[in-house]
Amino acid sequence: MFDFNAIVLLRREAGHAGGLAPTPEQHFIELKMGDEARLSKVYRQQGRTGDPARLRLRFERGFRCFAMEEDGELIAWFWALHGIPRYFDEMGWLFPLDKTQVWLRDAFVVPKRRGRRLLSSMMTIGSTVESAPLEYLSDVSCINRPSLRAHSTMGFKPFATVYGLMLGRRLLWRSLPPTLLPAPTALHPHKRLLWLNEEERAWHRTQIA
Repeated sequence: MFDFNAIVLLRREAGHAGGLAPTPEQHFIELKMGDEARLSKVYRQQGRTGDPARLRLRFERGFRCFAMEEDGELIAWFWALHGIPRYFDEMGWLFPLDKTQVWLRDAFVVPKRRGRRLLSSMMTIGSTVESAPLEYLSDVSCINRPSLRAHSTMGFKPFATVYGLMLGRRLLWRSLPPTLLPAPTALHPHKRLLWLNEEERAWHRTQIA
């Protein structure tokens, strides 16, 4: 078994000008612990995994989930890691983030609402939730052109592309971490070729959320 990833890393500086305001029918909300079933349902409606246990684990670890609601229906959402570590499991890196940094994950707009710059609207509102100036980070598969275009609309600019190849869930070949990111604390970030022992494999599995 092998798993190859080529991932674009993107950044949006603090103070970026906002996007479009939502319409009167659209409501920006933050989902909380206990909303896993609702999230899981809409994930699965969109052909995504939507494992409630994994969604709950995200909340337990401090992930925040912001969404846009229209007529009681979730039409767009993203997860944000604010001031908590981001485990980049494809590369085996654990990035510490301070309170001025947010890592955006799994941004999604339902197909029938695309083309309306909903994510841009959400980012405009979401950036006001905390008072500290925020630098936003994100990562997107290099083949996901729609997501890359959406990130560009939101003001994100790519600064690196990293590559990783996992063989048999043990042998990991990867790029070195980009210098524009906080220095990762795991797994042996200075090594490009890494053989995971049993303890490291177990730790890796527990970090995925």
